[in-house]
Amino acid sequence: MQNKDVQVKEPVKKKSLKKLLIILSIILILLSSAALVYFNIFNLQGIITKELSKIPIIKGLINTNVVSNKLSPIDELNQKIKSYEINISNLEAKIKDKQKQIDTLTNELNLKQSELNKTQSDLENLKLQFDAKQLSMKNIASYYENMDPQNAAKILENMSDNDVITVLTTVNKDTASKILENLKSDKAAKITNILIKNAQLKP
Repeated sequence: MQNKDVQVKEPVKKKSLKKLLIILSIILILLSSAALVYFNIFNLQGIITKELSKIPIIKGLINTNVVSNKLSPIDELNQKIKSYEINISNLEAKIKDKQKQIDTLTNELNLKQSELNKTQSDLENLKLQFDAKQLSMKNIASYYENMDPQNAAKILENMSDNDVITVLTTVNKDTASKILENLKSDKAAKITNILIKNAQLKP
């Protein structure tokens, strides 16, 4: 009797185990399918909605717009990537514009620097010319200071008023006064008037 009971129980256990495995497999398949649909992988929501909308009874119950508008995670990532790419392109364009502005300002700065260098060079040349003229005038003054005042006056009589004033203002005061004494009275008076006017113009 016991052997018969054991033999009966063993097939029952095997049948129960098979049923359990089948049920678990079905649950697993259903869960996998639900996950695929929920996350809209392979656009399953759109496909299922499209097929269900063909059935007249179910057609009015399904909102195809809501389902079709829902994007899959991959599509969302692709949209974000496109958005980032657009932002990067915009930033690159702004950087290019700023670089152009920098290049323009750099060119202007280089031009101003070149003009400044030319101005400095011109000033240095003028200074050299002025120094050379000053040295020349000192040499001329030394000639007149070592010359007899009467002879100096005779030479200056034939020179322009400006040249006479230049010589007289370059030599020392004693030499200038002696030369003025030996100039003709009208020439001396004229030179003296110019010297007075020039003295009044000085601050």
